Amino acid sequence: MSQANETEIYKAIKEAIIQQKLRPNMQLVEDVIAESFGVSRTPVRNVLRRLAIEKLVTVIPYKGTFVSCPTVEEAKEVFEMRRVLEAAAIRKVCHRLTEEQFRQLELVLEEEEEFHRQGDWFGALRITGDFHLKIAEMAGNFYFYRYLEELVSLTYVIIAFYGKRHSIFCQDHKRILHAMRLGDEHLSERLMTDHLKEIEAELDFGEAGAAPASLNDIFRPKKVST
Repeated sequence: MSQANETEIYKAIKEAIIQQKLRPNMQLVEDVIAESFGVSRTPVRNVLRRLAIEKLVTVIPYKGTFVSCPTVEEAKEVFEMRRVLEAAAIRKVCHRLTEEQFRQLELVLEEEEEFHRQGDWFGALRITGDFHLKIAEMAGNFYFYRYLEELVSLTYVIIAFYGKRHSIFCQDHKRILHAMRLGDEHLSERLMTDHLKEIEAELDFGEAGAAPASLNDIFRPKKVST
């Protein structure tokens, strides 16, 4: 199977998690997914391994692969760690932000706004993560980006389980970017920290969530050629 097809399966499963079609604790059966995409189990197994590395799914020996289900405490720890990492990253970037980097972040926010206008919740959520990761990348510390990438992926699962679909704090990002442009590290850090706290505050930790559809129902329209 080609890498392109494997990537398509990866994107479809990840999108299904973020769009709350695949709910936490739901089992991902290799045979069913393979049949839905018209492929062998090998590429499906590769995709599930990749998703496991990103902490989006959990592999339980002798039982199978399940969509990750962070507890309330784990969810809070993710946001606590994000505040620590992203505060440090944005302080560094404020001292070194170039015009080209500023324009890159502006383009990300323009794309985010476009997704909002189109009513594309999944696209807006993905770009929200890209904005944060781009700042970590610009900080010039490999570990900022590496660990934040994992935390952002976990945030997708947390929002899928505990969140509700509404605005993805577009205006927060604009204010953060404006403070960065001014080179005000203290304001930038405070705005970023408040932004992450607001996202966490919007989560409903008492919500159990609706019952998911079957894997066949979720992936039936997604056919790729072998």
